[in-house]
Amino acid sequence: MAEKSISFRGKIRLVSYISFALIALTVFSVVQSVKVSRYKREILLTRQRVLISLDEYLSGITADLQKVVYVSTPSMLTNLSTELWRDCAEAKNSLAELPSSDSSVSNTYSFLSQVGEYIMSIQRKSMRGETLSEEERQKLLELSDLANTLSEKLNSMCYSLQNGSLSFEKNSNMLLKSNETSDTVFEKMDDVEQTMSNIPSLVFDGPFSNHIENAKPKLLEGKEEVTKKQAQEIANKICGDGGEMDFAFEKEGTIPCYIFKNDDCTVAVTKKGGYPIYMLNSTFAGEISIKYEDAVNKAKEFLSSIGYENMKESYYFTDDGICTVNFAYVQDGVICYADLIKVSVNLQSGEIHSFDATGYVSCHIERKIPENVISEEEGRKKLYSGLEISEVSKCFAPTEWNTENYCYEYVCTTKNGQHLLVYLNAATGEEENVLILLYSDGGVLTK
Repeated sequence: MAEKSISFRGKIRLVSYISFALIALTVFSVVQSVKVSRYKREILLTRQRVLISLDEYLSGITADLQKVVYVSTPSMLTNLSTELWRDCAEAKNSLAELPSSDSSVSNTYSFLSQVGEYIMSIQRKSMRGETLSEEERQKLLELSDLANTLSEKLNSMCYSLQNGSLSFEKNSNMLLKSNETSDTVFEKMDDVEQTMSNIPSLVFDGPFSNHIENAKPKLLEGKEEVTKKQAQEIANKICGDGGEMDFAFEKEGTIPCYIFKNDDCTVAVTKKGGYPIYMLNSTFAGEISIKYEDAVNKAKEFLSSIGYENMKESYYFTDDGICTVNFAYVQDGVICYADLIKVSVNLQSGEIHSFDATGYVSCHIERKIPENVISEEEGRKKLYSGLEISEVSKCFAPTEWNTENYCYEYVCTTKNGQHLLVYLNAATGEEENVLILLYSDGGVLTK
């Protein structure tokens, strides 16, 4: 009887435990459901606020673009340009917070980037004492009209969100006044993207200028196209003792190429002009047996043998027994840094491991060297007096906007031993850039 009594009590206890567990699980599920609902609601509210903020920024951009058209003083242009650039940056931040693929808002994002950089390019002209041309004023009006159209569409979307005819998700009844299926914000953004596909062409001194995005490789302009057989002969010479190269495929894009391969090597030759543009050897380096100076000489000889003359080494870096040296073209004693070729040398065998002449092919032209410039000595006086200058070179220094400035490159040392490169515009006397030289066991780089 005792055993049955204990067994009965155990069953009661077990039922109690199970009931408690079920109640606890139910409560937990309800609590989690409430939390999920609250979390979703917060997300939707945040998205709604982001859309409203985006609309407000676009409204400000529209108004300021109209104002700039009629501004005549540099101080007011500076104020409006700064405000416009800030609003464009904030609008892009808001756009990035909306959950969508990059492609679904790429036109709108590009438009905001272009407006911001275009207005800053106009400000730079104003600081140089130049005035707005009628063509620029017309472009600003076109941009203002486009910004206004975008603002109106966003304003309509915000209103639709509030009255329930638009949502962020299909069949969502959150934040809506009705349970009917509504259009989504993302479907409306697709419509906006179609509108933004008609951005006027902008050519200016800035990184989002259309002339940069559509730039063609300068070295290949006017060059005749070589045959696949001619390109193969060039590839065979580059690979040296690596053996006969076999055709692999054709590569299209900005620089169309023929690609050739064998067991150890891959070589690309441009269709126009037949210029070797890159090579990669798959062999590895072992114990280092040659010095950096020898590697540079071998790299120079290699470049000369494949038709790239007048190249000067600048900085290098060594990793896993491979030394990569940056070379730039030199024209009449002036370094053209945009005409860049990178050559990597195996420090065990001394063989060329790889090279990349994309920069050279993209940018190489014969430059016109300015004559009406300040002297090196005048430039020295414009630098900070606490710098000790050890070397001066003339160069064409590239900018982030795919342009270049004729500069004096001053190699300097600070009082605490830091090494710098200071680039002074030889025409205006303005500092264009300052780079820090970084020395390590692996090489010399800039920051």
